[in-house]
Amino acid sequence: MSLPLFIIGVPRSGTTLLRIMLDSHPNLAVGPECPWTASSYGNITSFKDLYHSLVEDKRGPVVNFSGLSEEDIASILGEAFAKILNSYAQAKGKKRWLEKTPDHITEVPFLVKLFPNSKYIHIVRDGRDVACSSYKEKETWGKNLNLSNSRGKIINTRLNALKRWCLWIKQFEKWQQEYELNVCQIRYEDLVKEPRMVLEKVLSFIDEPWSDDVLSYGKKKHDIPDWEAGSRDVSQTSQITEKGVGQWQSKFTNTDKRQKSKLLSKVCDGILV
Repeated sequence: MSLPLFIIGVPRSGTTLLRIMLDSHPNLAVGPECPWTASSYGNITSFKDLYHSLVEDKRGPVVNFSGLSEEDIASILGEAFAKILNSYAQAKGKKRWLEKTPDHITEVPFLVKLFPNSKYIHIVRDGRDVACSSYKEKETWGKNLNLSNSRGKIINTRLNALKRWCLWIKQFEKWQQEYELNVCQIRYEDLVKEPRMVLEKVLSFIDEPWSDDVLSYGKKKHDIPDWEAGSRDVSQTSQITEKGVGQWQSKFTNTDKRQKSKLLSKVCDGILV
């Protein structure tokens, strides 16, 4: 069986563009986001909620059935998750699946429980452009940004969005070392400027052959939910554009830029933007 594959990145980093391109490959099914994995957003009951109930509740199987471990529960839930996406891939006539939910960058420990041997494609975009794009989505997302399931919310401002970007990137780097993750990291800026070069790298990483279809994603049919801001944006254009690169230079005020410099030195600690 193929290794589980996950596309992750801070929201507004180009994860949806990447998923639509890869979904155009004849072998790959890359569907809509799966907030039901770990309750990153929305009110849907998640696999993570179920995992904690089955493992920790005094009436649950791990507490009451001798010989049953939390590792057993994680394995069972991982198999169930994979069966859902395998069925989706088969329905689309594809050989394998990738999963793309940006907020899963904050759920690496849980993903590792379910899939110890998975591969990750981590897309990184200039944090200043991420901040501008996040702020633009205030009406869609609401006035607050999720920090993570356990850390609450912060007001959606450009500087807070940049702060979140810094924190999430740094945390992922720590997890990458701690769990010895198998990661292919790409830059959004490279993807839109040199798409073939970047996609060849990604496809090689996941052991798939090149297909020109990934560059003509606008001609393919994709599942585009109306609640996904990224899917809505990508569906409005059928070709790659560089217009989102460097937008922060005209969006950040002079005050923003001064505060940004302090933030980058204090919180981001040298992370390349």
